[in-house]
Amino acid sequence: MSLAVWTRDLFGANADNAFSTHSVFGLIFIYFYALVFGAVSAFAGGFVLRRVMAALKCKTPSHWAIAGAILAPAVVAILGQLGRHIGIEEGSGISFLRIVTYGPRIVVETGWWLAIPAGAVTAFLLCRVQRAFAGQQAPQPS
Repeated sequence: MSLAVWTRDLFGANADNAFSTHSVFGLIFIYFYALVFGAVSAFAGGFVLRRVMAALKCKTPSHWAIAGAILAPAVVAILGQLGRHIGIEEGSGISFLRIVTYGPRIVVETGWWLAIPAGAVTAFLLCRVQRAFAGQQAPQPS
């Protein structure tokens, strides 16, 4: 998702500016802060996704990708709207909730649709990890 936010600024750039050192530094800068400010929403989305898929007993990566494409924008929208609400209120200092909701708020302001492909890819990879580390079911003796 951070790559999509970064490339949004490159569509109007010419070829010299698109591949300059400044733009590469911008990618690293955005990626670092996306990891810092988006960690809580990523963990929350992964937690909700795993619980939903376990309840539905879905095991195929395509089902996980579809569910991730639906759940990721929902989680980002909820946290982003909460961040907007917290940002509007008058308060002293930076609260923990402002820090937690800053990343999703930026995504909502940039384009909520960015969470759809990011959620699908993340869910696909989470399914593969879940299947790789899930314990093998031992056959029950009869």
